[in-house]
Amino acid sequence: MSGYQTSKATRVIGIALVVLAILALPVACVSMVFRGPYTTTFPRSFNSAQWKAADTWGNTRCGMIADLNYRIGLVGKTRTDLVALLGEPEDEDNDPVLSHWHLCPSFMDVFILEVRWRGDRVEDAWVRDT
Repeated sequence: MSGYQTSKATRVIGIALVVLAILALPVACVSMVFRGPYTTTFPRSFNSAQWKAADTWGNTRCGMIADLNYRIGLVGKTRTDLVALLGEPEDEDNDPVLSHWHLCPSFMDVFILEVRWRGDRVEDAWVRDT
């Protein structure tokens, strides 16, 4: 019989890698589905003092974003009201139309709450990965 022959050790390692990949795939899929700015931490009530004191590399703000967005509401708030609620924006540039606040780490970077201003009022707000 001619052909390429593999050693028993090579076959065992190959089978082990395949089994490991089969077991790791569902875990990776579940973690991708249930990871994000709305699900990274259990949803919690928005608290302005906790938001302002939160470490932007923690998950406190991500846990509050759903409540902030849906119960408190952002659209229509004045710039003064929003700064009183969230603290100063964490912008890197001086764009008068857009502001953002860091929320929590994402896979490779950070999720941010981004706000578009129309005059002195929030026109739109969304969460995105930078």
